Amino acid sequence: MNISVFYALVAFSAFIGGLVLLVIILKPLIFPLLWAVIIVMAAQPLHHRIKKRVKGDILPAFVTTAILTLIILLPFIVLIEMLSIEAIQTYNIFQEWFEKGIYPPLELLKSYPLGKTIWQNMNYFLSHFGTTTKPVLLSLSKRIAEFVLEHSGEAVKNIFVFIIKFVFMVIGLFFLFKDGARLGHRIIEIIPLENDKIEILRSKFHQMIYAVFYGILLTSLVQGTLAGIGYAVAGVASPILLGAATAIFSIVPVIGTTIIWIPVVGYLFLKGDTAHGIALGLWCLLIVGTIDNMIRPFFISGHSKTPLFLTIIGVFGGLAAFGFIGIILGPLILVISATLFEFYLEYGKTENSLPVDE
Repeated sequence: MNISVFYALVAFSAFIGGLVLLVIILKPLIFPLLWAVIIVMAAQPLHHRIKKRVKGDILPAFVTTAILTLIILLPFIVLIEMLSIEAIQTYNIFQEWFEKGIYPPLELLKSYPLGKTIWQNMNYFLSHFGTTTKPVLLSLSKRIAEFVLEHSGEAVKNIFVFIIKFVFMVIGLFFLFKDGARLGHRIIEIIPLENDKIEILRSKFHQMIYAVFYGILLTSLVQGTLAGIGYAVAGVASPILLGAATAIFSIVPVIGTTIIWIPVVGYLFLKGDTAHGIALGLWCLLIVGTIDNMIRPFFISGHSKTPLFLTIIGVFGGLAAFGFIGIILGPLILVISATLFEFYLEYGKTENSLPVDE
């Protein structure tokens, strides 16, 4: 074997081995790193403004990172504190009910003719098993409490993992703001495309990043506004604050707005305001909880000038494949793939148009 070929194979094997090790190291933190990259690209206008007023590389990166961290953290800290207070109050109410042996929601149910009929039928059915409805509900509530206690340790563990990933993302934000431009130029240098093609790709990449961020923010604003209107009509206290909380939590995958409106609806039922509870529950379930799937693709498609059908496929396919970050990765992958395919078609037309030497 030629010695140069041998060295080339050794170098290539070392390169592949290094890539595998890099993937193993970064695998637990790949999504926080991706979020850092996306946020840095979306926050470039803010960073450029700060760099005009603050000299150097380190201090502007620190200031921008600090501002973004506060923007992300402060609303969640305030809301978590509020929810903690509400949770303690709710626990005290339930504790008082259990100690006194009274259950206002059940009494409220029995005060209506239909509820009274349901209650009597349930008692008649359970009497065949030697029990009644009240002990069954009490036993069920105790089991729910035991389930919550059993899984509280896992919840604490998940919170700890989330904090680690969030800290890593913040560190990534700082270094990407500081050295991201140089790293981006290095990446561009190794892309085997002409400069004009690279510029087209870069432009579409940035357009999609901005479009997705606008899509998420505008969708959250719409959901928060609609939820706030529902809270106000239902007579809930602090509808603006609750609407803002709904807007913030709407970005959470799967559960999203339900984190806020389900406890509010439950509060209305416990309070005895059944009509408003049912109306608000239907409003949030059918309108607030589903409208994001209809309007987010329109927002993203409009800002990125990408075909709506392609955007819808990207958003839902990305969600299925990558989770919440797939809302951004899905459309990005499709847009880049479509652009590269256009380059290929353009190259084929150019090749066919060249004269053939005889």
